[in-house]
Amino acid sequence: MTPAYPAPWKLSGKGYILLYKLPRTFVEERGNLPDFLQGQFLGGFGALMLVDYNTSDAGPYGELLFIPGKFRHKGKKLNSITKIYVSTLASVENGRRNWGIPKELAEFTFQSLSPHSEKVRIFSSENTIAEFTLESGKISFPVNTKLMPFPLVQSYESKYYYTNFQGSGMGKLAKLKDVFINPQLFPDVSGFKPLMVIKVDPFQLTFPEAVIH
Repeated sequence: MTPAYPAPWKLSGKGYILLYKLPRTFVEERGNLPDFLQGQFLGGFGALMLVDYNTSDAGPYGELLFIPGKFRHKGKKLNSITKIYVSTLASVENGRRNWGIPKELAEFTFQSLSPHSEKVRIFSSENTIAEFTLESGKISFPVNTKLMPFPLVQSYESKYYYTNFQGSGMGKLAKLKDVFINPQLFPDVSGFKPLMVIKVDPFQLTFPEAVIH
């Protein structure tokens, strides 16, 4: 058992947000939905997020996550992280314990190709999970989760965890130049063009205590 790092967490770093509008059939068949979200998809913006945390309450780590869009849950419209990899066991165990987030362990490399491009690889000892090559623009603008909130519901050990994370930082428009996703290990959105890609560097994020029922 790794040490406990209870919520709230304050995190900082850099990362990419890829926004999608995904078809219901893809989400229901390949979105890695837990039982309580089956048949509850409402559409809206989905997101793939690639993050390199410089600091967190559990130390630095890499992260790849998938949010399919909005779901109906107990009369509310909520998001859910249905697949997520992180690079440290401390993040895995505390992410599950604190917020019910189904984190799994993987290795990450963030390779700078030029001042404005980067290759990110997520892999396990046996398999490549995903690879992304991204290129960012030069003009910065402020970003804030107030403009596009992602209120979360997660199910873990027969309980529901509700979390509203908050973040802000400086963004730049970016492009996804190349992508490979292993469909056995992560929802393969490579067949869909992102509506928008934003590089956020730097950012600050707060994950408060979850409300648990």
